[in-house]
Amino acid sequence: MERLARQVAWLWVVWSISFGALLLMLVMVICGVITVKELRARHLVVVDDKGTPRIALTMQPTHVVELVRKGETFPVRYVETALVSLCDPQGQQRISLKTGGEGSVEVVLYDRQGKARIGLTATELPSITLYDPEGRGRLALSLSGDGQPHLRLYGPNWEVLYEAPASGTHQQP
Repeated sequence: MERLARQVAWLWVVWSISFGALLLMLVMVICGVITVKELRARHLVVVDDKGTPRIALTMQPTHVVELVRKGETFPVRYVETALVSLCDPQGQQRISLKTGGEGSVEVVLYDRQGKARIGLTATELPSITLYDPEGRGRLALSLSGDGQPHLRLYGPNWEVLYEAPASGTHQQP
């Protein structure tokens, strides 16, 4: 019995030293004494001195969103996306940068109320979209697959008010 008590005491000492060393290393990482080469996470938030989120790095999983356009609802599938969000001193998102699995890149600028106002998309068909105060795309400037410019002005219900060149026309350079 005495031998078992010594072994348990020894294990307690070893565990205490191991836990203490681990705690000390954690404190040193937090204080910046030890530099970490790599940090792995699916979501990371950087806050300011007041604790307000200012930068968020997120891996958004693949998901489906129901989009309503002209009274019709249809699903839009988004692939896994890397997202960087920059926020103002009030914690309101003002800029987002996304890159998706299919190679697309999107930058969105938001107003003080958090509504998307300007969107830039870099894909095989690059575009710039200006949004109204409700977050609806109202003006879109894009390039077609063969590099031809395209301009569309939308009404509040996604009806095309103006289009150049008009649909179905293709001008040769």
